[in-house]
Amino acid sequence: MSVSAASTQGYDKIGPTAHVTAYAWYQLGMPYAHLFVTREGAAMYWAFAGTFGALGKALFKLPSLVEYLEFRHRMIEAQLELLEPDRVIEMGAGLSRRGITWVLDRGVRYTEIDLPHMSEAKRRMLDAAPGRVRRAVREGELELRSTNILAPGFADELAELLAGAQRPVVISEGMLDYFDLDDRQKLLENLAKGFRKAGVTGHYLTDLQRGDRERKVGPAAMVLRQAIKLATGGQGPAKPFRDLEHVDRVFKLAGFDHGYELKPKPLAELEPRLHRLKSPTTVWLARVDGHK
Repeated sequence: MSVSAASTQGYDKIGPTAHVTAYAWYQLGMPYAHLFVTREGAAMYWAFAGTFGALGKALFKLPSLVEYLEFRHRMIEAQLELLEPDRVIEMGAGLSRRGITWVLDRGVRYTEIDLPHMSEAKRRMLDAAPGRVRRAVREGELELRSTNILAPGFADELAELLAGAQRPVVISEGMLDYFDLDDRQKLLENLAKGFRKAGVTGHYLTDLQRGDRERKVGPAAMVLRQAIKLATGGQGPAKPFRDLEHVDRVFKLAGFDHGYELKPKPLAELEPRLHRLKSPTTVWLARVDGHK
């Protein structure tokens, strides 16, 4: 196993899920994932995969940890390709390799928003990266920002970040389900208001969990939730959305004009591995029409 030199610096404040997902992207050979590998991530990944991963696959035919994470990551990536954004904001970006990939390989300006300690830890990792990575950060092509996305002022901040964009996309991956329903509503209202204040048609791309889908898999859902709780150091997901109708209603009440669940099959034309991946996760695409 090749571990980044940054992993020796003791990132004890990085969230467990950030460590684990960063190592999953490395295992999958995704571009630039090696920049964010840590020894902590490797240890948690293999411990998780060797306990709940094996049990879930044997007893309930659940996807493995890496399959579960890969599904949502590749779904979001493929849809992002279709949207052809000229500006991307990712909330709760953690140690994702997506931002630096879109900056260096696609020339898209990218802002990652996270808690202060997470942004600082990632900045130190990028400081140890090759020159063109450091240059992207230094010149603001990849911006690491810390802000309160639930505060009312975030709508204005988002509008400023989107100024001049024609096809902006906001992303969250593995984040929304950790907020309770009231905080989800605050966040979604901020996003819808931010798009409208910027005067643009914008998309929000996120993964989420649904109670009706969890009930279909029965005990397997409990195993998966306990596994996530273990991987996050005791912080499990909040109450899921009830069903697709509930998701749609919550987003529309927040001010979104349209939204729907993405299906793997159409996106598999862009990402063939989606033909093989299965997951109980819902990936949702919502839109605000800027002219309204």
